[in-house]
Amino acid sequence: MTTRNRNKTLLLAGWIALVLLAVTPNVSPAIVTGSYMYNLSNFYGVVGYEWCHPYIDLKTGEIYVGQGGSVQVFNPAGMEIYSFSDGEMGVIQDVSTDSEGNILALSWKNQGYSIVKCNFRGEPREEIRVANLPEEFAGFSPNRMIYREGLFYLVDKTRLRVAVLDGDGAYRTGYDLASLIDVKDGQRADNDIFGFNLDREGNMLFTVPAHFLVYKVTPEGKVFSFGRRGSGPGKFGVVVGVAADAKGNILVSDSLRSVVMIFDKEFRFQSEFGYRGLRPGNLIVPMELEVDGNNRVFVTQMRKRGVSVYQLTEN
Repeated sequence: MTTRNRNKTLLLAGWIALVLLAVTPNVSPAIVTGSYMYNLSNFYGVVGYEWCHPYIDLKTGEIYVGQGGSVQVFNPAGMEIYSFSDGEMGVIQDVSTDSEGNILALSWKNQGYSIVKCNFRGEPREEIRVANLPEEFAGFSPNRMIYREGLFYLVDKTRLRVAVLDGDGAYRTGYDLASLIDVKDGQRADNDIFGFNLDREGNMLFTVPAHFLVYKVTPEGKVFSFGRRGSGPGKFGVVVGVAADAKGNILVSDSLRSVVMIFDKEFRFQSEFGYRGLRPGNLIVPMELEVDGNNRVFVTQMRKRGVSVYQLTEN
């Protein structure tokens, strides 16, 4: 081979290497998977919740489940340690805690709602009334509550609206999620939200089963979405619950496929777990999701299967 041909060959090889570097994707991050641990239980066995929304106190690791007019409290190992009920509180839609250890309950009574603040024993101490809602929130009927850093996020899943309140119940700001995702006023009832959560950065995550999509809305109102309809891994049948872990991975439950799917923060599919069945670790119509500070996932389901707990790990 002449010197000229050798130089041409080296130059061509260099260009090919540059092209390959340009088109080769980044190395895939570690795959996140979930493995079954246990179910929330008491001394009689698994607590057979039909459908509920657990709340995890990230400071203490305790799990709170409000259902009907009662609240049950579980330790970090998933064993019930306390429960209380108060007929005066009405129907409890959601539960949280504040930095002082008070229990906060979104309660409906006599066709009206309020936030009831209880002490650690569950004794009501204060009723927080929502005030100063703007005109566009007329008829607002929240069925989801998240308390984060001194603010209440109340969600009306049917009207696709979120009201953000201060600790005294006064309106701070709000979001018309329907307009942000291009749902017309007359179509709200047919495009209601099922799962709603906040990630660690304050972004709102929610699902609209009719759209086969998961939405992420920033506090500034910027909208992202992902999802593909289908029956294979990583695809959506009937997408319902949604939550995020501390690293920004997004978990999505599918009630039709009976799985929980894991996506990274760039919405890339990682893995899924659960699968329909009656054995420990299987799921029957999974619904709501929560993730605690130790990367444990709490999954609610139907047929009185209770709340199953899984551990997330990176492989």
